[in-house]
Amino acid sequence: MVLKIENRRFAEKALTYLLVGSQMDGIKFESEVSAISLTFTHYDRREDDAFVLTIETAWTVYDKEPYSYPSSEEEVPSNTEEQHFKHIWDIKRQKIVNVQLSDVSPHLIISFESGNILFVNGHDPNYECWQLGDHFAGGNNEWLLVAVPGDDIAVGSPQHFQ
Repeated sequence: MVLKIENRRFAEKALTYLLVGSQMDGIKFESEVSAISLTFTHYDRREDDAFVLTIETAWTVYDKEPYSYPSSEEEVPSNTEEQHFKHIWDIKRQKIVNVQLSDVSPHLIISFESGNILFVNGHDPNYECWQLGDHFAGGNNEWLLVAVPGDDIAVGSPQHFQ
């Protein structure tokens, strides 16, 4: 199965608007052992300034673009909690320069100005892997992007965003 091209295009447009130019400047460990939330803030605009990415699947940070990205959670390099802390430390306060989704599943690929890349698995047949929205950041609850089961992505956005 391939991620529906129209969903992918719209989601990438929304992700680019929401994240490019922002900086990762917050972290919260969720009640589930493996879940983590990262806050991204735009310091150069007032509206839509903060978004939270909640990750409930495997993720890693690469120091450069890999030859190929993992296709499932099992292929994501496993990290200890200390290694995850180091990954977060390495990307803190760096500006995001690019965001994309993979062709097959909504794997989230976020590139930082240093060349580091945050990869979040987007494939699970039964569960949501990640979600990005403004509702956790105290926003007006207009934005929500979710990697849903079945290798698709759901997007909730303001009516004016097309």
